[in-house]
Amino acid sequence: MEKSRLRDLQYVLRHPLLVKKKENLLYLTGRSFLAGYLLVKPMNTDRSKRINTDKHRVVFFGDGLEKAERIKQDRLKNIPLYLSKAATLQLEDEFTFAEYNYIKAKCKELSAKVKIWHVKSPVDFQRAIKDETEIRLIRKSMQIVEKVFSLVRKEIKKQGMAEKRLADFIKSAGLKLGAEDVSFPPIVASGANAAIPHHVPSGKKLKAGEPVILDFGFKYKNYCSDFTRTVFLKKISAKLETVYIQVEKAYWGAIDYINHQPVSLRGAPSAAEERRGNLPLVKVKVASDYAKATSDRSSPDKALPPRNDTGITGEQVYHKAVEILFQKHLEKYFIHSLGHGTGLEIHELPNLSPNSRDILQENMVFSIEPGVYLPRAGGIRIEDLVYFKNGGANKFINVPTKLKDNIL
Repeated sequence: MEKSRLRDLQYVLRHPLLVKKKENLLYLTGRSFLAGYLLVKPMNTDRSKRINTDKHRVVFFGDGLEKAERIKQDRLKNIPLYLSKAATLQLEDEFTFAEYNYIKAKCKELSAKVKIWHVKSPVDFQRAIKDETEIRLIRKSMQIVEKVFSLVRKEIKKQGMAEKRLADFIKSAGLKLGAEDVSFPPIVASGANAAIPHHVPSGKKLKAGEPVILDFGFKYKNYCSDFTRTVFLKKISAKLETVYIQVEKAYWGAIDYINHQPVSLRGAPSAAEERRGNLPLVKVKVASDYAKATSDRSSPDKALPPRNDTGITGEQVYHKAVEILFQKHLEKYFIHSLGHGTGLEIHELPNLSPNSRDILQENMVFSIEPGVYLPRAGGIRIEDLVYFKNGGANKFINVPTKLKDNIL
């Protein structure tokens, strides 16, 4: 049981929260469940009141073998018994309409006058800030990626290599190197297929001079990695060379912006950009601003993005990358966000998108992945995970981004 995480959550809640998402259950309890629900009730934040009369502040609802250690167990039908004087029950977004109606009906049967609200889970925001153990696990997952990519650079040159065959090789290699699963099905997109950001690998054979986007990641002890490189066999056209160089500039320009450095238009990493740094053992508490923002409201808790004083938002970093692509009139071919958080899920907070107000905060982990997609000609994407520490973006691994290193 992750007691500190539960306690941090309880101190920012104003209303009981029913957790369903599997990743959130894992985060709060330390174990995986096929099914189940965790009721988490607010902690008394009045320090003058030392005694909590409600002894069941955390209750797990599950059937059969679904047990949570050292937590009160019961069936979901009995949830009204644990809501005591609560006027509001919050449900995570993942709850279905049928589940909502079931809980509502059970409350009515037991004459519990409780308002039920769907909310963006506060646990999702809590998970956005990683602790030192989580960052180490993500680093290990990224190190598996780095080893697999070195193997792919050799495998891709084999005669008659096809997208599907290479994607299968990527998955197999990762599992052999210690991954428990892939973060998502590996993407291998060549030629015109590379103009489709999430192309499903086909039987198409790889050809010299065509771009080959390799996008993959692995799970290590439940934590995901995410990585993309675009490579070429033997040669590259002048048009795609121009595009590649500009995408690389956008990649490093976004990292420069986060690091409060002038954007370099050389497309080459500086020593500061290449820094990897060891993460100090620092425990980060869940953002207290969530509680402050909801302390004077009678409405249900609405999770707010964590805030700090860096002033760097996801949309600002996104627009910095767009600004660089605009120099070569490529911005209209950039058709997805610049990045996303990664952890127990491949896509989580924060978001680096056109309208994201998520503020980058210490120990957040997120991707930087600019891309340009030209119909019929193909696409270019470069991606790495970074973690935000000491006011800058720190890379987990150092796989070259320079074009000369990615012509095989």
